[in-house]
Amino acid sequence: MMKRLKIGNASATEQRPLVAVPMVDETMADVRQTARMLSQTAADVVEWRVDYLSDFCELTVSNIRQVHEILNKPLLFTWRTASEGGQLNYHHDSYQMVYQRALKAGVDAIDIEVALLADQQALLKLVPENVKVIGSKHNFDATPNHLVSLLMEMTRLPIDVVKLAVMPKVAMDVDRVLQATAIVAADSDLPLITMSMGALGMKSREVGYQYGSQLTFASGKAASAPGQMTLATLLHKWGESDV
Repeated sequence: MMKRLKIGNASATEQRPLVAVPMVDETMADVRQTARMLSQTAADVVEWRVDYLSDFCELTVSNIRQVHEILNKPLLFTWRTASEGGQLNYHHDSYQMVYQRALKAGVDAIDIEVALLADQQALLKLVPENVKVIGSKHNFDATPNHLVSLLMEMTRLPIDVVKLAVMPKVAMDVDRVLQATAIVAADSDLPLITMSMGALGMKSREVGYQYGSQLTFASGKAASAPGQMTLATLLHKWGESDV
């Protein structure tokens, strides 16, 4: 039996995955405004992409906690590095400090790129049991070969959830991601989040849950990756409302 993904009080089901909506604002004032807007939507989880912030000094424990309270939804805290499509280069000390503050503020999940796990062992030791660690890997150039072995290798890492996002070149690449997800989900003890990006990959965001991907991303005010549909569009495809 595949383990169902749970983030905070939100759980994926057989009927559909969790839907996460990103916040990509540059100032805390805009973050708060977006949080108020998203608190009124049907988003299951909100991902705060803090690498978009123009001033990291604003990432205090109290500010992070306040945003979480405004949302009143599970919060996924993410610093996506420039090497994997984010807005900021990786810096060990700053990264560790920001994530420590997020953990103190009570976020429900953190995203750590698997390439950084070895360098952030001290941070991993600080993660409470109730906080999910999503180990992520992104390829904005192509869809790698040997997807099954890649996903299986990721399931053996010290993380709670596996996330893989890749860029398709042809439609068959999208199908390869879906089929690999199904194969690994059947054997894995860890929940999977997989997707193909870009216009070609939009199908994976809609039907990926049927193959074992337990969370998908939809855009709010703006997308955080190519190919994200709006929350309203995605939910409409499943016959649901966005409020």
